[in-house]
Amino acid sequence: MTIASAVLKLVVSLTTNILVVGGSYGGMAFINHLKNFLKEKKVDKKLTVTLVEPKAGFLNVLGVPRAIVDPEFSKTQYVSMEQYKVCRFDRMLSDDEYAVNKVGPAIEPGVNEDIELTFVQGKVTELKEKEAKYKLNNSDSEESISFDYCVFAAGRNRTWPSSPDALNWESYLEEMVDFNATVKKHNKIAVVGAGAVGIEIAGDIKTKHPDKEVILIHPHATFPPEPLTDEFKQEVRESLERANVKIMTGVRVKQELENHNLELTNGDIVEADFTYWCTAFHNNTGILAGGLEKYVSPKNNVYVNNYLQLEIPDSNEPIKHFFCVGDLVEIPIMKSAGWAIAMSRVVANALVNSLHNLDPVEEMPGKANGILLVCGNEDIVSEVGGKVELNNQIYVDQYKTYRFDVGKPFLGIE
Repeated sequence: MTIASAVLKLVVSLTTNILVVGGSYGGMAFINHLKNFLKEKKVDKKLTVTLVEPKAGFLNVLGVPRAIVDPEFSKTQYVSMEQYKVCRFDRMLSDDEYAVNKVGPAIEPGVNEDIELTFVQGKVTELKEKEAKYKLNNSDSEESISFDYCVFAAGRNRTWPSSPDALNWESYLEEMVDFNATVKKHNKIAVVGAGAVGIEIAGDIKTKHPDKEVILIHPHATFPPEPLTDEFKQEVRESLERANVKIMTGVRVKQELENHNLELTNGDIVEADFTYWCTAFHNNTGILAGGLEKYVSPKNNVYVNNYLQLEIPDSNEPIKHFFCVGDLVEIPIMKSAGWAIAMSRVVANALVNSLHNLDPVEEMPGKANGILLVCGNEDIVSEVGGKVELNNQIYVDQYKTYRFDVGKPFLGIE
């Protein structure tokens, strides 16, 4: 196969040993772990692995709250795919002209020792037990992908720009610059919803633009809503207040008025020039079809067992070739990039064992919870192992890159 023939600009029918749906922390960490396990447990021939992902690069979602108000910093939070050092691609399917011109020259057939890795820049539109339908970013034409194993790592979407399209390096930077310009031209900015994203958005806007009035609105008395100690929640609130973020709790927004002010359910009006909504996210489970819908829980998560195989609780009937990792799993943990990486190792280990007709041996690690938030004035408030700290120096250093430098070695992008 020549380099020219390895880059296609149209959809074609594909057959692959392993389909990976989603190329964020879960998907990329899986591919990297898979390559490592295959070095230890060789198989008879190269495995074909196909990654379907809309972005021609890796976006560190942890850094988005700061990236959207700091265009220079945003450049450090996206790695374009041609820069990937370990997880390099043998083939590419894309109709994104910018991505083809930028990433295409880095496609190298035969570059991997144990796998043949294909990147499809697009979306899976339907996912069944042994087959998927997909399309490229700029076309409605669909084709099929038949597979032996699937790793479902499609994650969740939030309100733009918390979930930027970031389809390529150029469009990502444009999105960050555009949103920062929006912030700059407004003086009263409301952030609705004090989950982790809302907290960090409010803190980062106020830190970067101290002249702006920033109002954080949350319906409950304390925040964030996760099962954390009162000490942690109070520390988060005090950090934001020290940065002069105005906090309104115990109130709900009824609607945004034509003049951009917010009407509360109690009838009060909150003056605002611009509102950033951080009240909802959507898990990307809607593509599951052909009977896989029954594995979606009432919370719109995916039921899995301790090996991350799809399995309805207490059924003892897993789909042994179908795995799920990351934000989508129905596991009582606070979802994080670190957990996605840990899950991906479990899946890669189980899948390689399956190739050798062995049972999986590594289960999900213990479900200890921890959280770190960037609050006011770039304070790092953490609760790890039940211990609450303000500006632990290790975390302060890690959050200079929003932990991107910590994650990169596990992702195969450096």
